[in-house]
Amino acid sequence: MDQAARFRHVAEVLRTAQRMAIEVENAPDKRKRLRRFSTQEVAALLGVTPRQLRQASGLKPAGKGIAPRARMDFAEIMAARAALYQSTGQLSFLPRRDAAKGEELAAIAFTNFKGGSAKTTSSVHFAQYMALAGYRILLIDLDSQGSTTAQFGMDPAEEVGLGNSFAGWVARQHVPLSAKALCQPTYWPNIDLVPAGAALSEAEEMLARRAASGEAKETLYFEELSAFLAEVASDYDVAVIDTRPDVNMLMTTALHAATGIVVPSRATMTDLASTGEFFAHLAGYTTAFQEAFGHGLKLAFNRILVTAYDPTDRSQEALLNLLRERFTDMVLPDPFLHSRIMGTAGFGKETLYEYEPSTDRAAYNRVLASANSVSRAIERDVWRAWGRDAMVKETQP
Repeated sequence: MDQAARFRHVAEVLRTAQRMAIEVENAPDKRKRLRRFSTQEVAALLGVTPRQLRQASGLKPAGKGIAPRARMDFAEIMAARAALYQSTGQLSFLPRRDAAKGEELAAIAFTNFKGGSAKTTSSVHFAQYMALAGYRILLIDLDSQGSTTAQFGMDPAEEVGLGNSFAGWVARQHVPLSAKALCQPTYWPNIDLVPAGAALSEAEEMLARRAASGEAKETLYFEELSAFLAEVASDYDVAVIDTRPDVNMLMTTALHAATGIVVPSRATMTDLASTGEFFAHLAGYTTAFQEAFGHGLKLAFNRILVTAYDPTDRSQEALLNLLRERFTDMVLPDPFLHSRIMGTAGFGKETLYEYEPSTDRAAYNRVLASANSVSRAIERDVWRAWGRDAMVKETQP
């Protein structure tokens, strides 16, 4: 076997293994599908008692409370949210943005230089949390590795090309495409995906050539994602953007489109050093942009998220305390915990919201609670950007 053949063999075996894992976990359809949720899970998610959920959803009790094995699908959860909103008037049950009040599409970019910082894990969990919370979500994969895309059961190598990725939008002058055509439905009813694959390298090259040429265009190279989102904004409440872990043109477009940025980092000196370099890059870039255009990035918030956190590791605890001391509320209040549950769920490309453990429910509940806490804090940042300060105060822990 020659060198190229050996590399190709490795690629084919690993692709096949992942595809088989997805097919086994999702038999007989062999495509990812969303599980049904226990009523206990739904009640906790909505912040109501099982009795209140039963009354809102019309579920019949079995003895005392709700039958332990009762399940609700996504549509039933959304119907329960609507019923609770109707009966209470609490906006938290039906929190979609109100364009008539000037609430614009919120774009949240998860970005950092460092690979392995749990950027994709954080962005996908946030998107799914927000979908369960009742928002209409557009998840945009801007990493040519396509990890987010693969998480949703698509093969970045075989199913993604110029015609169904953000690269198609950048190349629209040559290959006419509508922005909405690139937003593909997923098995999550409230989440559409703009997938990624190797074709994004073409977008990167096109944007780099435009930046180098200095040619004046109706849409400047760094405004491309903003222009794309403007075309589809009416269909969504929140856009979640997963970027590639380095300095690149696509990341630059994400920064200019973002309402806020979340910078995931592990609590190690190596990771934090890299994160420091990322903020140094941001400082240099915004200074240069300010000098050229008279303003910096239009960010409503920027947050540091500590990921893969082990509370029993004293060095990690010390570094988290240092971050909180030096940067106060720039650091998200709670870290995303490390857990072997993540690895078990990841075998079938499942997130915590998709996975249902057969054992060690306590460990699962701990890491799920941390994921919820992280996403809830970012959700409050979105509310602040929309001017919903009263909602923030009502729900502050």
